[in-house]
Amino acid sequence: MRIGRALGCLLLLLAARRAAADEALTLSEQQEFNYAFATQVGSGVYSISGRTLQVYRLPLSYAFRSSEEGRTGLRLTFPMTFGFYDFDRQDVLDSDLRDSVATVSVVPGVEFLVPVRAHWRLKPFAEAGYVWDREGGADAAIYSAGLRSRFDFRGGGFDMVLGNGLTYALVDPSGSPGRDAMVAVEAAFTASHLFGRQGQGPAPGQADFEPYFVGRVYFGGEDHPLPSDGANTLVQYEAGMTFGNRGSMKLWKIPLPRVGVGYVFGHDLAALRVVFGAPALSLRP
Repeated sequence: MRIGRALGCLLLLLAARRAAADEALTLSEQQEFNYAFATQVGSGVYSISGRTLQVYRLPLSYAFRSSEEGRTGLRLTFPMTFGFYDFDRQDVLDSDLRDSVATVSVVPGVEFLVPVRAHWRLKPFAEAGYVWDREGGADAAIYSAGLRSRFDFRGGGFDMVLGNGLTYALVDPSGSPGRDAMVAVEAAFTASHLFGRQGQGPAPGQADFEPYFVGRVYFGGEDHPLPSDGANTLVQYEAGMTFGNRGSMKLWKIPLPRVGVGYVFGHDLAALRVVFGAPALSLRP
């Protein structure tokens, strides 16, 4: 019931923001709508100045070699990302965009699992793939590489995770000149606690709540999908809470993701987000 009330309040807030004035998107808001970089955005439904941004990322992967007993592991990744973007009248007037964009991207890659200590892993990765604009000609090749870190620890009855990430992403659009590059630095923290318990270690099958905080800095990434001028170093933050289950709850053999509510904010940016899964890529196991 608590989860239902929280999601109900969020839906009311989303409806209120949908009635916002028809104003041009700020530079920070344009960055959030950059569908070419959607593979680096967490799954969720965002409400930004009356627009709706939906990103659904399926983190498909296969562990070719585990990282147990201190050895380096290897994981092949096959993330698929579906994006749905609803723009406002002002966006269409100021650019060549349509009022809606739907994309599908497949970006396979490889991720190394390097154990540093018992509860600390480094994860260097590289990916290359393609994004298809299903309703137009804004297709593009996507390349990314970087390093993520995940550190697990306990304290005060909470199971906590500290995640950090550095990502370089390059987009090479087909049918138009020029490339677009972006560097993203991420720091994330989350603390999980079981409902009705005082933190007695993992308890599979029991529901938990997980407040989180994420800080991100973006360098570059100017021209897709909206044109913009000036420096494009952006800082943004996100705070929220997700709810889930310590066990492996499944629907027709498909694991159910965590669900939650987040608020994304920064310079000229304020967005509500319905979260699916991990709120940040650096927090993924």
